[in-house]
Amino acid sequence: MTNLIQEKDRLAIKRSLTSSHIDQLVALFQTEWWTKGRTRADTEKALQMGGPMFAFVDPEGDDLVAFARTTTDGVYKAMIFDIIVKATWRGTGLGALLMETVLNDPALVDVKHRELYCLEDMVPFYEKWGFTAHLPGLFFMRKSA
Repeated sequence: MTNLIQEKDRLAIKRSLTSSHIDQLVALFQTEWWTKGRTRADTEKALQMGGPMFAFVDPEGDDLVAFARTTTDGVYKAMIFDIIVKATWRGTGLGALLMETVLNDPALVDVKHRELYCLEDMVPFYEKWGFTAHLPGLFFMRKSA
């Protein structure tokens, strides 16, 4: 893949997915440990229940090459989920373009706290946008179904 500066103009940003794009997203999910095993039915439900979503599609092959989704109350909190870039597009700057697109979306730009979670090796990437893991007194907690 060449430099994103040369390639990004051909990408289309989509706010909804076709059936083919959902299939591609489920296939993309199977390539990562944190999304492996997701089914089409569960993915469709998540897309219907969530807030704004962002998909970059290469029109030359109608290929889904990057994706992120959010949930938000529109005022206080927004969670960014499933930030994923197809392996053949990594290292091109597409992840940065995806983050810029998400953070500058009108539905999210004025939300007080925009949050995400990631592995330690991705912390430097997200710090570029002001995300921090230094939240004294706060603890990440989870209860699985």
